[in-house]
Amino acid sequence: MHDAGVAEPDCDHDVVRAVYEDVHKRLWRAVLAYSGSRHVADEAVAEAFAQLLRRGSAVSNPEGWVWRSAFRIAAGELAARSDLGSVEDLPEVAAVDVESAMDLLRALSALSSQQRACVVLCDLQDLTVARTADLLGTSSPTVRVQRMRARRRLRVLLEADDVA
Repeated sequence: MHDAGVAEPDCDHDVVRAVYEDVHKRLWRAVLAYSGSRHVADEAVAEAFAQLLRRGSAVSNPEGWVWRSAFRIAAGELAARSDLGSVEDLPEVAAVDVESAMDLLRALSALSSQQRACVVLCDLQDLTVARTADLLGTSSPTVRVQRMRARRRLRVLLEADDVA
């Protein structure tokens, strides 16, 4: 029920449902890899879709908007937290080397937010540079540069873990 004086956004629930069905699982996995936390992934993705529903037809590209929003929400949550998460936050997957996964999550957390998003979307989600740029609201050259810097930094960080 809504107040007569309050205008509701013109929202096509079928469009939001289609976007949800198309991207929800991939988006959740990408935000999990980005954040290292199931809780952050759950909250960021749910909030992004809730905001999409509230904004309605004011959003011209719902899929791109929900990806950008989920990553921004996750980044905000991570900035508010001091911890990286715990092993319990990792998805249950058979034959996962938990120590290696934690090393990767620690290394990813050492990257800038933009570098982390670029490497997660391109390398872990297999999205093209152009698609990643579209989802993050930036340019393809920026994604390529940030991805290159992220890979260099990850190489250094992960090799240091192997030596230690």
